[in-house]
Amino acid sequence: MKKIYIGIGIAVIVAVFIGINIYKSAAPAGGSAGKKIETGTMENREISSTVMVPGTLKFSKEQYVFYEADKGTLDKVKVKEGDKVKKGSSLVTYTNEQLNLDKEQNELTEQSKRMQIEQVEEKLRALNSKEQDLAKQVGEAEAKKQIESERTDLQLQQKTAEIELKQSDLQKQSLENQVANLNVKSEMDGTVISVNQEAASKKSDIQEPVIHIGDPEHLIVAGNLSEYDTLKVKKGQSVTITSDAIPGKTWKGRVAAVGLVPDQKSSAASGESTEQAVQYPFQVKLIGNLPEGKPGFKLIMNIETDKRKADTLPSSAVKKDGDEHWVFTVKDGKAKRVKVKVGDTANQLTEIKEGLSKDDKVILNPADGLTDGTDVKA
Repeated sequence: MKKIYIGIGIAVIVAVFIGINIYKSAAPAGGSAGKKIETGTMENREISSTVMVPGTLKFSKEQYVFYEADKGTLDKVKVKEGDKVKKGSSLVTYTNEQLNLDKEQNELTEQSKRMQIEQVEEKLRALNSKEQDLAKQVGEAEAKKQIESERTDLQLQQKTAEIELKQSDLQKQSLENQVANLNVKSEMDGTVISVNQEAASKKSDIQEPVIHIGDPEHLIVAGNLSEYDTLKVKKGQSVTITSDAIPGKTWKGRVAAVGLVPDQKSSAASGESTEQAVQYPFQVKLIGNLPEGKPGFKLIMNIETDKRKADTLPSSAVKKDGDEHWVFTVKDGKAKRVKVKVGDTANQLTEIKEGLSKDDKVILNPADGLTDGTDVKA
């Protein structure tokens, strides 16, 4: 009886072993059991070359108001942080006692010159009457000759006084402009970003602004391009913008301007010579919704520099190990690893330059563990 039980046990074990092997042989290797294999061929699609450049979110327009000691004493700061201002709105006012004294002196000088001109004109009228009376006695020619010297002297006094009055008028205009400049106004519509009245009294090599105004409704992204990239980036090209600080969001923009000369500040800040680090400034204008970030946020810009037709595959079909790229094709029911040469990648498409023909069936969703020679079923 014991031998019978032993025989039955061995038979069960053998049956289980055979069943497991049959299951394994039926299941695709490489972790693909039960997973549908999708295949496709290369498609001639539009693809764009891209340049990736870091950038900084900035106001497209902004105004800094600094303390100007030559204007006098800072009197009032007429705005506070968060205020909306219009172009021409008063921001700060100065007082200048010396300017007030100069203005009063100018007014007195102007009055004096006008009185002097009136006196000379009165003397000329009296001289004309004298000439008429004298002409009755000695004749017109002789009368004119006798008073000619006196008339010339009065006319010279009149001309001098008129010139001095004109000079006074010019000085008056200059003083009025200086007085008007004591009231500093906004040069743009915007929002008061910061107010620092103490900056007027700080003594430092780096001057801080008393008021900073920006326009949060009009933002740009500013960055720098290398010599190589500046040859490809042009005004009007489309830009896709992302941020590490705000994951999962993208914004659109267009290249608004590319600098014609290098940014010397960028080279100096890098601690390298101009020959080693030539950077050209450029700006991207945002289109549609603005980023949630604040000015100063770091962003990443992908600039579409060239659109063209190319043979492509979905990027998910292309695997990479170091500098080598490959795909899996299906041939005779097995996965075949094929080395390919790739070009640009954009919009989840990868350009295939070499390695495949248009008829090759490529696995579009290869499993991570898929290997060369694995049985597959499309």
